[in-house]
Amino acid sequence: MKKVLITGGCGFIGSNLSDYLRRKGFKVYLIDNFSNNKTDIPIKKSLLYKKDINKINQIKNLKNISAIIHLAASADILISKKNENKYYKDNISGLQEVLRFCSEKNVKKVVFASSASVYGDTKNKKVNENFSLKPNHYYGYTKLIGEKMVETYSKINNINYTILRFFNIYGPKSNAVVSTFLAQKLQNKIITIFGNGEQRRDFLHVDDLCGAIWKVLVNKKSNKKTYNLGSGKSISINELVKKISYSKTKNLMKRNDDIEISIAQISKAKKELNWKPKIEIEKGIKKTLTLDFKRLKKVKLISLKEQTNLIKKFNT
Repeated sequence: MKKVLITGGCGFIGSNLSDYLRRKGFKVYLIDNFSNNKTDIPIKKSLLYKKDINKINQIKNLKNISAIIHLAASADILISKKNENKYYKDNISGLQEVLRFCSEKNVKKVVFASSASVYGDTKNKKVNENFSLKPNHYYGYTKLIGEKMVETYSKINNINYTILRFFNIYGPKSNAVVSTFLAQKLQNKIITIFGNGEQRRDFLHVDDLCGAIWKVLVNKKSNKKTYNLGSGKSISINELVKKISYSKTKNLMKRNDDIEISIAQISKAKKELNWKPKIEIEKGIKKTLTLDFKRLKKVKLISLKEQTNLIKKFNT
């Protein structure tokens, strides 16, 4: 039985991935400091480490780990300058500690969760993995640095890696845009749209993402490679609202760094990993609503006033 360690294992993606890999026969260990989107996971306490990744070296009893899937990160786009140090600590210093842990524990592979945000303004183009990398906000910048750290550390310490650039991942336990819109509908609140809503995004269901990560773990062709993980399709935010079937909407100020179109070219992952997305957005929305209904009904939403103030502060 292969053993894997997931950092950020109790968050949205980590908890879904943990369940998925256990069903595939992996023994899964989790590390999480519960600072973000904590979810309840039915896992033995001996497999869960409540620690910050900057203290991952304090884990002494883990042996024969075949791979670390590094999901842990500070991920909010709208951050103030006073929070930049936190992002550096979590997304750069934390990654350094994880890579050092890989070397000391003889972990053979690290799977690094990067982001489509490393591309920055894509000028309305469908991007492949060779597209120029010009992030236009701090989160994307830390992910770009992270990619270079992983590549360099691999050369120095002979550790295999795979870099995965996630596009817009959605599904049960998420607090991103699809789940936010569903929660606003279920709680009879106004759905808030930044800008005119014509921005187009590539949405990938978390189950499809988990399938891709599993492929990376079992396929040696993925070693020392970078892949886009998206659906390869895009819809506008306005179209997304229509699919959710709710009419109470309000347009707020657009974020200054918001790009118009984000869409992944995924032919590399299809060819080399023998992977392709299976869940269309309509089915994914229904699945999310069904499996996450109780949480979405009571999840705390940011007020209209708070959202407006947040955008104003970010844009100044």
